[in-house]
This record gives sequence, structure tokens and C-alpha cells, in this order.
Amino acid sequence: MSEHINSVCILGTGNVAWHYERRFKERGFSCVNISARNDVSCCIDADLVIIAVKDEAIEEVANKLKGMKGILVHTSGFMSTDCLAVATENYGSLYPLQSLKKNKETDFDKVTLCTYGNNEKVRKLLQSIAKELTSKTYELSDIQRKSLHIAAVFCNNFPNHLFGIAKAILDKEGISFEVLFPLIDMTVEKAKHFNPFDVQTGPAIRNEKRIMQQHKAMLGKDESEIYELLSEKIISYHSKSK
Repeated sequence: MSEHINSVCILGTGNVAWHYERRFKERGFSCVNISARNDVSCCIDADLVIIAVKDEAIEEVANKLKGMKGILVHTSGFMSTDCLAVATENYGSLYPLQSLKKNKETDFDKVTLCTYGNNEKVRKLLQSIAKELTSKTYELSDIQRKSLHIAAVFCNNFPNHLFGIAKAILDKEGISFEVLFPLIDMTVEKAKHFNPFDVQTGPAIRNEKRIMQQHKAMLGKDESEIYELLSEKIISYHSKSK
């Protein structure tokens, strides 16, 4: 294994692959990007190979890289890195903790990269690479990264769906979604500085059952079920913490 990373091969054509290719090239790396469905033998001699495909395809792609000498990483938040051991003795992860979309510009300096290396040399090299790509880096074990991924679903994917519901409610009444922006911003700011449970507000924490029933009556079936479940969880949590 090289002491330095000169050549990078990215396997995949999705969102992460698109952003990684751009960022590595911006930072002066020799980088190629190819579809993992094609012949990947050209990547065998690369110093760093990045598998940026769907989780269920990672192991299949790793099997195509048996005998490679460099470092092999995947970009998954949840998959263990052990599945890469079939290809090389030097492997790890380079996980971007950010919602990335192909063809949409992102300030990569604000993207958090989480690294893991299966040995000390790989660990140091991946941390060095991550710091060349962004100012925000963390070293996490496989278990830590899995927990982070679950946490990210709760703080990003689920709220995004709830934002969509909120927008749909306002759209029906001809109200601009922008009216909620200050509230959204304040909620996020408070979450940065306080335990979110400690600054919970709303009818559920006040156990205003009549108001909650009236809210649900104005919602469709799916939205009403989500409203009821979340309200019940808020009530349950805060009744136990008193």
C-alpha cells in the first residue's frame, strides 16, 4: 500500500459519486469515475477505490476487486466495512454525513466526512484525505457510524417528510411555505444549543387533548396517524420525565 494517495477510482454514478468526483478533482487528485456495472479491473491498481453504490450492491462490487493493493472504502452510513475484506487487507469507509443530490452544487467545506480504517496506516491516510476534502471530519467505528446513520434519519429524513406535510397543509389554503421559515430556523437553532427534549413546545406536551382532536379532524388519514403517533410519544416521554 502506498504511503500517499495519488490515484483515486470512484465506482458508481449516483449522488455521492458525482460529488466525490468533483471534490477530489478540485483538490488536485487524479480521479476517474466509472459505473460499477462495467468492467472495474482498471481500478485494481488505484491507490484509493471508493465504492459509492447502493448498500445492497457493495459486497458484489467488492468481489470484482479481489487482489487490489490500495485502500478500498465504501460510502455507506450503515454497512459494515468487513464486507470489503474479500478484496484487500486495507479497507475502511468514507461516509459523507450530508444529503447530497447529483447536479446540485454543495459547499463541500461544510460537508462532514466520517472515516474508518481497519488498521492504523489506513486510518491515518483516510483522515488525511478527508481533511483535504473538508474542514469537518470525524473518526468513527462501524458501530458508531451505524448509530450516526440512524440518528441522521431521525433529524433529516423524517423531518423532511414532515416539512412536506406542512407545506401540503398550507398549499391547500393558499399560504406560502415561507411563513414557517423563521419557526424552522428557530427550532434548529434551539436544537444546537439545548437538549431538544428540554425545549419541546406544542399541544402534546401541554396535553391539550381537545386541540389535538380538532387538529386530527382537519387532517387526512395518513397525516392524522402520524400526528397521533408523534403526539403520543411526546406525551409519554414527558410524563415519564416529570
